[in-house]
Amino acid sequence: MISSSRLPASTVKRSLAVLPVSPERLEQAIETLRSLEPVSDVRFDGNARLRIRYDASCVGFGDIERLLAETGIQRADGAWWRFKSAWYRFVDRNIRANALSGGGSCCNRPPPRG
Repeated sequence: MISSSRLPASTVKRSLAVLPVSPERLEQAIETLRSLEPVSDVRFDGNARLRIRYDASCVGFGDIERLLAETGIQRADGAWWRFKSAWYRFVDRNIRANALSGGGSCCNRPPPRG
């Protein structure tokens, strides 16, 4: 695990409720996620939640969900979890867009005095 003081500002922590699955499949999914460079921490907390910390300027929550689905892990499917997943995807897209933007204002002229 990487020290929190050395993590990029775009690092986020996410909690994802998952449906019951075999321990072997869960461990395979965790190892797959750990192999991604932007992922700094992944663990299963025993309360059916996968906790993950990653750099959202490089990878988004939708990517994480897709990777989990490919390894056979399904997230909980209640209204709250659908809302939470959509919120995570929205925030991660904003983080990535801000990281890739040139920053600054739309023009280099100050507003006129008047």
